This record gives sequence, C-alpha cells and structure tokens, in this order.
Amino acid sequence: MPMEHNIFISYAWVDNEVYPGAEKGWVSTFVDCLRKHLAHELGRRDEAERIWLDYEQMRGNDSVTPTIQATLQSSRTLLLILSTGYLASEWCQQELAAFLEKVGKGSDRVFVVQMSPVEQEPEAISDLVKYRFWYLDDKHRPSTRWFPHIDPTDREYSFEQQRLARDLADKLRELLATGDREAARPPPAALTRAAVAPEETRVVVAPPPPPAPVPVSNHFVLVSGGDNDRDLIYQTARRLEENELGVAIPLSAMTDQSAIKSSALTRDLRTKLSLCDSVLIVYRSGPLDQVSQCLIECLKAGTKARKGHPAPSIDLCQTQEDRLALGLHPLGMRIHVVGKTSADDCVRQFLVR
Repeated sequence: MPMEHNIFISYAWVDNEVYPGAEKGWVSTFVDCLRKHLAHELGRRDEAERIWLDYEQMRGNDSVTPTIQATLQSSRTLLLILSTGYLASEWCQQELAAFLEKVGKGSDRVFVVQMSPVEQEPEAISDLVKYRFWYLDDKHRPSTRWFPHIDPTDREYSFEQQRLARDLADKLRELLATGDREAARPPPAALTRAAVAPEETRVVVAPPPPPAPVPVSNHFVLVSGGDNDRDLIYQTARRLEENELGVAIPLSAMTDQSAIKSSALTRDLRTKLSLCDSVLIVYRSGPLDQVSQCLIECLKAGTKARKGHPAPSIDLCQTQEDRLALGLHPLGMRIHVVGKTSADDCVRQFLVR
C-alpha cells in the first residue's frame, strides 16, 4: 500500500478540548508547532504537511472504522499523545494495536509524547523513547506544558518538540530512502503453507526479517554556566546542535529573566536535568557561586535519576588551569581546559566521550 501520510496522530478527544480564551485545543496547537519544526528539520514543507489528525472525529462508536484502519496502513509513523484520557480511550488502544500489527511491537516507528504522567504505560510502548511535555509545579503536582493556554515563556516546550522533530525527521528520511521496505513484515509461517498435491503438503518457510536498523542517537545535553558566560553557553549549545545533538539551556542562563522567580529558575533547571543524558558546564567568568551551585544541582539530579535511567554524565569546560577552581571535583566528572573564547574546543573535547 502506498504511504500517503508521514505521521498518524493518535490522541484522545478529551485532550483536544478548546478552553475559554484559547483558539485551539492542546493537541491541535501541538501539531501546528510540530509541522513547523519538522519542515525546518526536513528542509521540505510538503513532507512536513503530511500529518494525519482526526479533526472530524471519524472513529466509530465501538471500533476503529475502515477509514481509520486504511489511514493507519498508509502512514509511515505513529505519534501517540499519552495521557490518562488516552489510556481510557478504547479507540486509541485499537489504533496503537492496529499500527503495531503492521510494524511489530517495539518498532521505532512509534513515537510517544507524554502530555501527562500515567500510572501504568501500555506494555507495548514501555521500552520506547518518551518525549515529556509536563513538569512538576511548586507543590510537586504534574502540570502539562502550554495547557490550557500557550505560554511563550516556557521554552522547554519548544526544546523538547525540536528533539522530537529531529528524531521524526531522521526516521522519515530513512523510510523515504528505503522506499518503506521494512514496512513489509514477513508473513507468519502458517500463511505460507501451500498444498502442492492432495497427498503431499509442503511448508515454505518465510525468509528471516532484515536486520533492524541501527537506532538514531537521541542524546540530550544540558548546557549551563554563570550569568557572565551566557555568550559562551549559547555558542557551545549551537555547536552541539550542529553536531546533531539535542540541547537544553536553563532559564537561568538566558538573558530575560527579570519576571521569573528564583524558585521557578531552580525548578526549571531541575526539570531539564531530569530529561538530559549529559551536562556540559562552561566556566570562564562565572560568577563562581552560580557555576558551583549548578554543579551541585547536577550531582543531586544524579541521585534522583529515574529507575532504568542512568544519571547524566557531567563535563566541565573551564579557562582556569586549576582543576579545583570550583572547589569541587566529583568522581566521573571530566574537566577540559579551553581557551577563553573557544566554544569549538569545548565541544570537540566533550564529543570525545
């Protein structure tokens, strides 16, 4: 079957309700932003536009309709919006099952967006990479980003969506280059049994499936430092992006933070630390107390790493020759002495890992 759609969006209708004062629901807003990120990553607007979203509520009362079934079969990837509403929706479960029947359990053609945390994820997606669009508020309660209204000050939303768009673009380029050949799963042996004569039956063994493609790296790096080194932080982050790594910068390292409470800055740093695989701290002018506090928060994050997720690795790029310039050198932290203006040297040494 020809692939008409690059992405099938599977979501619960309750998650796309339009709240007073909002122009669109959360899912519609999310998809509109994703199209723009995807067009940038693919370099082609036409491929980014090939996203299928059920605006017209075409699902049946009890099961996936033939139209939805056909759309799933003609879609290269499935992106599901995971939430309590998703788990409560029989339609959503059937859409996931129908797509997995085509591509196989654990396929990297399924992308999971966490709109909110759930008590228990479906087993079929438990091992897949997740893209987290929620955070813990001041009372440690989970809150969805940009819900129910758009929040331009919450840049983590865009950072995470860009990471998702890059991974989607990588997978779509792979599928487009191979002509979707891996979409055809080998039929079960029972379906390849052929009767060649009344008294004889021969079993034709299906050929083994092709080797799974090497997964694309999803490495996510937090770049941080002190107020006086913001330019170096941004230069370093841009160099990492050029090397196709996901990048996050805490709000404390951004220029406009006058309207942000210190507690919100700390919460933002901790949230981003929980999402990252690595931390790269730059220290040229500091100030020392800010850089030292950032390192301490990184070490705390390591002790609170989620089960099954290793603590983020820590690298420190500094212009000082003294390896104890911060007064703290934990085991496992790599220190790189670099020139005063060289983000390139910092990234080059970081990438050696």
